[in-house]
Amino acid sequence: MNDSSAPCRLAVFLSRRSPAAVVLRRGPSAWAQLTLWDRATDTFTPGQWFHGRVYERRCDLSPDGRFFLYFAAKHGRARDDNDIGEAWTAISRPPYFTALTLWTNLGSWYGGGVFKSDKRVVLDATCTLTPHPKFKTPPMRIEAMAAATAPWEQRLLRDQWELAERGFDPRTHRRVGAREIWRKARPDGAVTLCREVEDVDFQRYGGFYGDVYWLEAGGELFPLDGATWAEWDDWDHVVLVKQGRLLRAAVGPDGMGEARELFDFNPLRPVSAPAPDWARKW
Repeated sequence: MNDSSAPCRLAVFLSRRSPAAVVLRRGPSAWAQLTLWDRATDTFTPGQWFHGRVYERRCDLSPDGRFFLYFAAKHGRARDDNDIGEAWTAISRPPYFTALTLWTNLGSWYGGGVFKSDKRVVLDATCTLTPHPKFKTPPMRIEAMAAATAPWEQRLLRDQWELAERGFDPRTHRRVGAREIWRKARPDGAVTLCREVEDVDFQRYGGFYGDVYWLEAGGELFPLDGATWAEWDDWDHVVLVKQGRLLRAAVGPDGMGEARELFDFNPLRPVSAPAPDWARKW
């Protein structure tokens, strides 16, 4: 399957204190794009493209939805005049990648970070806490993440997911148990959204890592077949990704209702989208 016929890959980041969300699109494989999603009106603003790799497991959106933290790489690129190198962690104003601040990283095995609050960022242990000299120190508190964890795990824990079974080392993805299950129950306890982390598969389309999702309600399991990502939108609906499309469905005691398409990201193609002046300022 080639990139022209295959569905694009999507990672979605929901703001915790606003209706804003960011969709990170990948495809063709050497390109990534940011799109801003207003969940109050379900309007989408496609933004900037990046020629390189953006690692979704190491990205995050600030609670107010104003800033996007991402880990990116241009593999094989020699250090340029600014001495940035081939991999870095940056903060931008979505839907643009243009960096407001940037930390260099040695290679792409680790990197990235999470927002603990609008003004507090925790960077992966491999990142220096001092921004590259070309960039200003951000108006935020910058801390180092514990070496035994990883950005993707910290984001799940912060967003009220509970680890039910440990199957992998969060940093190396080395298997340490029979399976890894995360659960996020609705406040009334009637329905729980579940995800199982799968083994690394170097042949998997769209990336090495994958999850399987299902709902549990009334003692029954309701698989979210084909979903590559799912999350509570509000406690009566879930949003999910299938085949490069973003969907929403109501959830009740009998599982999930029919999913409605919100946006199909597949037709989008790389175009020039320079960051406007407001996206270059804190």
